[in-house]
Amino acid sequence: DTTESTICNQKILQDRNKQELISRELSHKSIIKDKMIALQSRQAQMGEMIGAIAHQWRQPLNIISTGIQNLKYDYMEGKLEDEAYIKKFIDKNKKTVKFMSSTIDDFRNFFKPEKEKRDFRINEPIHHIIDILNPTLLHHKITIEATQLSNIVVSGYPNELGQVLINIINNAKDALFENHIEDKYIKIYTIQDQECISIVIEDNARGIPEEIIDTIFDPYFSTKLDKNGTGLGLYMSKIIIEDHMSGRITVKNIAEGAQFIISLKKN
Repeated sequence: DTTESTICNQKILQDRNKQELISRELSHKSIIKDKMIALQSRQAQMGEMIGAIAHQWRQPLNIISTGIQNLKYDYMEGKLEDEAYIKKFIDKNKKTVKFMSSTIDDFRNFFKPEKEKRDFRINEPIHHIIDILNPTLLHHKITIEATQLSNIVVSGYPNELGQVLINIINNAKDALFENHIEDKYIKIYTIQDQECISIVIEDNARGIPEEIIDTIFDPYFSTKLDKNGTGLGLYMSKIIIEDHMSGRITVKNIAEGAQFIISLKKN
């Protein structure tokens, strides 16, 4: 009996060790998978941001180019001998170059990893992202309205929150463009109760099909597979809001389009 008991205990121990090994292996694979998803999402975002930089820079580059081309005519008209005129020309182009330089700083800071949570006003990342994306939206004739924005303080990662806003706004932009909406718009505002502050993002792109609306936060789900969609943006957005910032992100259809709500705890 003692021998049988010992053999039984050894078998139980072996099974337990095997289960622990399998569990550790699965956990390790899950960690690797999440890291790969985060990397792919980041690469996709960087591609979108490069496009945004192109739109940000197009107008100032045109201003500089036009100014240089006009130098010939300014010389012919004798304006280059006017010191005040030359100073005005130099100051104007220096401001344009400074704007382009600050744009690069904005994008570089945007992708800096934030290791620790910090306090920030909820309206700051919203205004920052609108400044970044507005040239692209204007190019697609999309109006973005940001009204009734609270300046209440929350704790978290403002850059990561900005990445979530970019994902949602870019998805709205694509839907508005692909559905050939006439008067395209995106609205952003905040609402609050005693415990939470919520950012609401709405569009008039006719909404998300009901058969897929419950799965849009799943990894690798995308309605844009034929257009290089990764299906990672909204999945990573959910991780950022719910895992990193202890908040909640939801979506529903409203009268004219989709409505995303990002809810965070007040500081």
